[in-house]
Amino acid sequence: MWELSLNECNHTLNEPHLAQMRAELVSIGEKERILRERSADREAYRYLLDAHRLIARASHLPEQVLNISPPGGDKNGQLAA
Repeated sequence: MWELSLNECNHTLNEPHLAQMRAELVSIGEKERILRERSADREAYRYLLDAHRLIARASHLPEQVLNISPPGGDKNGQLAA
């Protein structure tokens, strides 16, 4: 009987503490979600920046190096007869 009363007392004393812990866990979860989104945004930015750099480098290369004509075509993209 004494244990039951003591456990009930501890349970009621811990409820505010448990509520605070739950709130902290929710806050931590929200912070993790925001960090994941920011990380994904940074990764997309890096991808676009790398693509831009590659395009900028390619624009400075001579046409012969780029080999931009389609297979079987001439410099102007016309197919050979």
